[in-house]
Amino acid sequence: MRITWLSNAPWTNSGYGQQTKMFAKRLTDAGHDIAVVGYFGLEGGVLNFDGYTVFPKFRHPYANDIFISHSQSWGAQIGISLMDTWVMEPENYPIGFHWVPWYPVDHEPMPNIVRSKIGQAFKRIAMSRFGERMTHLAGLDCYYVPHGIETATFKPYDKMAMREELKIPKDKWVVGTVAMNKGNPSRKNFYEMVEGFADFKKSHKDAFYFLQTDKGEHGTDVVNLPELLIGYGLAEGEDYMFCNQYNNIVGFPPEYMAKLYSALDVHMLVSAGEGFGIPTIEAQACGCPVIVGDWTASSELCFSGHKIDRKDAQKFWTGLAAFQYRPHTRAIARKLALEYKTPTPTAKTIEHIKAEYDADVVMEKYWKPVLAEIEAVAK
Repeated sequence: MRITWLSNAPWTNSGYGQQTKMFAKRLTDAGHDIAVVGYFGLEGGVLNFDGYTVFPKFRHPYANDIFISHSQSWGAQIGISLMDTWVMEPENYPIGFHWVPWYPVDHEPMPNIVRSKIGQAFKRIAMSRFGERMTHLAGLDCYYVPHGIETATFKPYDKMAMREELKIPKDKWVVGTVAMNKGNPSRKNFYEMVEGFADFKKSHKDAFYFLQTDKGEHGTDVVNLPELLIGYGLAEGEDYMFCNQYNNIVGFPPEYMAKLYSALDVHMLVSAGEGFGIPTIEAQACGCPVIVGDWTASSELCFSGHKIDRKDAQKFWTGLAAFQYRPHTRAIARKLALEYKTPTPTAKTIEHIKAEYDADVVMEKYWKPVLAEIEAVAK
């Protein structure tokens, strides 16, 4: 098929950009004519990248003003979107346009605005089993295609060698968080994770926190993490450290991320809600157990590590008119202590992730049959 793919540009340092890079190339190699519409990462001109075309956005931040024009210019049979659907405008799409969202659901139940938007789609593809279930409960049908990772890259490295290379203390028990610092209050629950870590450290003096994220020192739409950490009595260098902030802007190579996960004792990402949760899969592929919340997509992605039960969290009503969760910080501290005392084995998990979430597996097992079915009805 001829397909437009609306998302972050494939060279951008984001989860959506990462998925676009992996699957636009694989779909092209499978014989589809792909053109990416980069609503983030490209303005002012058309580029060729990795064997396919990338169109720019225009004035609208999510390319709502040009997605259809690019699709018509490309002669697209379908237009796939990889982004939050509640910011899209399918009510303005022309009759006969085949919009196919590959969409997150990070609330429970599915917000009405999300249901309203994807209800107008030609076909729907949920990126998690949780999203699939919420879609069915909302009275809609959908396919399921999970996010993928490159397991040839995300694999275990020697822990102490990686700590030496990345200048992470060798004599510490290292908790890591790979997450975007965006939004205040934090959708990733940085407040709760920092307090939970600080509580845990009171009885585990060798605990150390590595934050792979923006410090958030400039701006009001992010959490000022150094202020927060200092507020809990934690000292930079002694109790925690951040990744290189310049590289965090321009992007870290996947090989660095694999080495970082391998250097950790546990990866903690207890988000308020996840549409998928790529770092949770990446960490476990590198032999690092995880701590997540037992809600939204995170529930299905924890194979080695611990899940915080809903009874140990407070659900709250968000601006999208549905529920997400904030964990009790003592529950985070208890799960950290449990992992500290008895490290979770990861060997079987590594093999499971290769068998289910490797990008080539996702392509063969999910994308190819799903697109074959869509192509049969997309006239």
